[in-house]
Amino acid sequence: MKKVALIGPELYPIPPIRGGAAELWIEKTSQELKKYQPIIFSPADPELPAKEQRAGVEYVRIPLRRFKRTVYGWFNAFPEDYEKQVAAFLKKIDPDIIHIHNRPLLVSYFRERFPRKKIILHMHNLYNYLGRLERPSGPFINEADLFLGCSRFVVEAEKNRLAVGTPGQEVLYNGVDTDDFRPLWANPEETRKVRGRQGLVGKKVVLYTGKIRESKGVGVLARAMGEVFQQEPEAVWVLAGGTGFGYRRENKKTDFSERLRKELAPWQDRVRVLGFIRPREMPGIYLLGDVFVAPSQLEEGLGLVFLEASACGLPIISTRQGGIPEVVVHEKTGLLLGKKEDVSELAAKILGLLREPEVRRQLGEEGRRTMEDHFSWTRIAEATERLYDSLNR
Repeated sequence: MKKVALIGPELYPIPPIRGGAAELWIEKTSQELKKYQPIIFSPADPELPAKEQRAGVEYVRIPLRRFKRTVYGWFNAFPEDYEKQVAAFLKKIDPDIIHIHNRPLLVSYFRERFPRKKIILHMHNLYNYLGRLERPSGPFINEADLFLGCSRFVVEAEKNRLAVGTPGQEVLYNGVDTDDFRPLWANPEETRKVRGRQGLVGKKVVLYTGKIRESKGVGVLARAMGEVFQQEPEAVWVLAGGTGFGYRRENKKTDFSERLRKELAPWQDRVRVLGFIRPREMPGIYLLGDVFVAPSQLEEGLGLVFLEASACGLPIISTRQGGIPEVVVHEKTGLLLGKKEDVSELAAKILGLLREPEVRRQLGEEGRRTMEDHFSWTRIAEATERLYDSLNR
């Protein structure tokens, strides 16, 4: 069986116990591969062993000295220890394919050391969201054999930037575990219990999951919820997410989180702030919601939260930013705002869905069908293996 080395960014461990969409993609897709033997590389973590086999997948976690990590945090630079140690392992295991995630600078590094290997650069977001010293400076010629983007939006945006020089450019979407993320109606008793633990039985719940940041639209949503609370007495807002990722950084206070806390003070009895939730616990969180709202203000690649919410049968309200419209189809699986920052429009759309259970049901059912048909991890792994095969012809 051919081997593929999947190299995660140096920030967070895999499995993604500290969060991270790229890390989740690597873990879940690797578990579904049938024709290729995956070996996953990620940084070490106090809660995980340096090496292990899990669900048929080999994990190698690279230790980084504390000083190096600190310097990385200061300058947002790639710690050279990581790539050197990964390269040493690659020489031993001799993979057929090197699949690099979110780190364009590693392509040249590994191409120099492994000139005959097939190399993939897989971007889960745009060049703009890389750290300053993680970005190529000046003209960049990508020496990979294949460039992958997590949405059509990413591939189109990077075709004249990070993808320049690659023979192939393809879309490879994020996915969702449709067995773990079950729809609200699959087990009504479990849904009732989950809501009961949060005191939400009989409430109309607006759910947000993701990082608690202004750029994710949390500020816009907070202002919209102020209008919703005034008009809908049973409305409750649940926020599940941390301010960042990484060891002991998940719920770190930020200027924005403190401003949000003060802004929500008048409505504190109608808001539940759950903090960072580990990925394995997220399926239960979506059972809390009636409507999922995440009005991102960023041109992002493709947020996993939209796939998870749809898999759980939640209608979605979001913006027409980045890759979002590729999975949130307006008036089919959710509603998209005309203007990303329009608080009144957002409030009106939330109120409309809270008051129309039949519309919620129709949007949620179509979203669930879409996830089953196109975005399960099995489907994503099949598409991945087809792309791997194309490199070996």
